Amino acid sequence: MNRKLKAKIVEEFGTQADFAQVMNLDEGVISRVVRGRRVLSPEDAAKWASVLGCDRSVMEKEMDQTGREHSGCSLKAGDVS
Repeated sequence: MNRKLKAKIVEEFGTQADFAQVMNLDEGVISRVVRGRRVLSPEDAAKWASVLGCDRSVMEKEMDQTGREHSGCSLKAGDVS
């Protein structure tokens, strides 16, 4: 999940549904992009960034130090009982 993108959408529009309406897209499209199941074209990423008032880098999947995609959760061994 792209938590930065999700947070920016909620910050600017309140909900993904409201953002979808402004972008004239189905809510499912927004959801798939946020969850990393759909990649935006460079043109669409630029449009989203413009509407959200952020850099296109927010549209990119989050990666860990090894270059693997991650959810942003920093749970370590021993953190769960």
